[in-house]
Amino acid sequence: MPLTTPYVAARASDKAPLKSELTIEYGPTGPRLAYTTRRPNDRDAHGNLWLRVDESPDNPGRVLYDCMHSTRQRRCMEGMLCQICAQPADRDKQGWLFIDWRRPDSPPTWPERSVTSMPPLCAEHAQLSLRQCPFLRRDEHVLLRVRKPHLYGVSGTLHRLTSNGWVSSDTGYLSPYNEPRFPGMLASFLHRELRGVTVVDEP
Repeated sequence: MPLTTPYVAARASDKAPLKSELTIEYGPTGPRLAYTTRRPNDRDAHGNLWLRVDESPDNPGRVLYDCMHSTRQRRCMEGMLCQICAQPADRDKQGWLFIDWRRPDSPPTWPERSVTSMPPLCAEHAQLSLRQCPFLRRDEHVLLRVRKPHLYGVSGTLHRLTSNGWVSSDTGYLSPYNEPRFPGMLASFLHRELRGVTVVDEP
């Protein structure tokens, strides 16, 4: 059976912005990273600048199952949409449906209070993911119902300002909303903290 293409999956032809598209923007709190040409959805409500991904609809390239498309991941996480079909994720009295797995930075209470970048799922595609996803077959994972999947923060690439402009430093850096925002952050993924977790055997 061919693998289903997840809505959040990136494509080989996706392109990140060039360094020349980034500039310095001055505001009340000082300089911050910005695009030379601004768009309405460049920043979220917390002021984080988001990665733009240029797509090639006519020639999308192969599916990168181990990479997520930044814009589509953000859309699913904000709207609690299924990461596979982009329809509303499944929710019952125990909460929304997620799949999570143990990571080196997982809390001792895992899966309770786990911080994840993986959007929720609908019941149909949770079952499909458990059958088809090679990454789930390799790692310890659990199927969860989550009553309180709180928005936690963003992760992305940090840039530091030098005399020659912005220079990227750390990648995959997690910036919680309850801590000061980094003016040089280029956000790639939105994260939720899973609270009120119940491990379930089936969707």
